[in-house]
Amino acid sequence: MHDDEKLVTLADFENEFDAELAKLTLDNAGIESVVMGEDIGTIKPFSSTNFNVELQVFEKDVERARQVLAEKAEQGDEENAESDQ
Repeated sequence: MHDDEKLVTLADFENEFDAELAKLTLDNAGIESVVMGEDIGTIKPFSSTNFNVELQVFEKDVERARQVLAEKAEQGDEENAESDQ
């Protein structure tokens, strides 16, 4: 990661697993990303407060990252539709 570039939150997830899947998708597309807040559930596992896990990317990569995740979601929707038939 680069010290002079700003990280921005691309998406919020309810759990670490989904955030890590999205991160893997971005990694495979050559987009650097970081998952923030994944250890909160470990620190306070029985808390009644819901903690979101954030996926962050560099500001310059936001649009491309959104496109990559949208394309991946569309592929998943198509695969689900095919399996339902």
